[in-house]
Amino acid sequence: MTLLRELRRLPPLETALIALGIAILVWLTAASQAPEGDAPHLDSFSSFDAASGGYRAFYEMLAAERVPVSRFERRPAFLDGSIGTLVYVEPYEFDPRQIAMSENDLNALEAWVRDGGRLLYIGHDDAAAKRGVLRLPASTPAHAVVRPQQRAPEIATAGVGSLSPQTGLRWKPRRGLAVLFDDGRGPLAVRYAYGHGSVTALIDEELFQNGNIGKPDRARFAFALARPPGAAGSVAFDETAHGYLEPDHWWTVVPRSFAIALGVAVAAILVAIAGAAVRLGPPLVPFERRDRSSADFIDALSTLLERGRATRKALLDASRSTSHAIARSLGLPDGIKESEIAARLEPREVREAYRDMVNVSANGFPDEKNLLRGVALAQQLRKEFALHGRPRN
Repeated sequence: MTLLRELRRLPPLETALIALGIAILVWLTAASQAPEGDAPHLDSFSSFDAASGGYRAFYEMLAAERVPVSRFERRPAFLDGSIGTLVYVEPYEFDPRQIAMSENDLNALEAWVRDGGRLLYIGHDDAAAKRGVLRLPASTPAHAVVRPQQRAPEIATAGVGSLSPQTGLRWKPRRGLAVLFDDGRGPLAVRYAYGHGSVTALIDEELFQNGNIGKPDRARFAFALARPPGAAGSVAFDETAHGYLEPDHWWTVVPRSFAIALGVAVAAILVAIAGAAVRLGPPLVPFERRDRSSADFIDALSTLLERGRATRKALLDASRSTSHAIARSLGLPDGIKESEIAARLEPREVREAYRDMVNVSANGFPDEKNLLRGVALAQQLRKEFALHGRPRN
């Protein structure tokens, strides 16, 4: 009962969304692991494939012979001088796993070979040969009449005797093709120059499959084609054509110097944000201006007078200067007594204000309250008896 009561407290909308997300995740995982129909039963010609139709035995044979070997799983634009020989095995045209080359990929591959790369092309593509891609040779049916075999010196030195290919196609002879092996029914493997590089073409993909490479002389022939005498650099199997392609992110495409500079800039921005959020030192004090206004002078003077207990003097000065101004306004001589000035003042409210001022300045306690009162009375009387005003007689 307690568990049911706790379940009732769960928000229904959020719970339904979480359950739906889990169901979609499970479905995507199952779909990604589902078999792809008949595709796995096709010969893949991939160095990852250990089945009879794969090329893994070829790959591991080179590795066992201490040949620098790797797998190339990127676009041809990333080919560089570290790869000496690129092994490209033509996939079946109906294989759904293959990734076709774009026009830019073909241009990049041709540029790499032209700059000194070495391409080992296994298979045939008459459509590409007709378009002039890499000047690939065209295929032709094998001769019906068996002639004497023909082997290049490097193939004979590798110990390759006779081969029994299963394909019924051979390369069509043309000018510039150097025949590496002719089984008597036509050229099976040829080589030609392409710019500063070269292309070695073998017309039979099944010759080096896992299930066939163990037959006599085939492993020797495979090694001689992939690693001829004097070859430099590593041997890379192109796996992009067979569906293995590493995703290219922007940080792998941009120049390395730009990526480093961008990383440094991002780190500097993060440090600046952290420095603005967390105080690492005392706050900055605003610059104090040195120029003073008249109000600052008055404030400083009043503070100084207050510290020196000059309240009594300020009251007396205000009272004397006001009495002097009133006497001049009434036409009385200087030095007249304050009582005589008060007797001449009219009306009564003004006379009482004058007496109050005199009393505060002479007898009042010198505090802030009496200071303000005395100054206020002096200011009021000054306005009444200003020199520019009408005198009171």
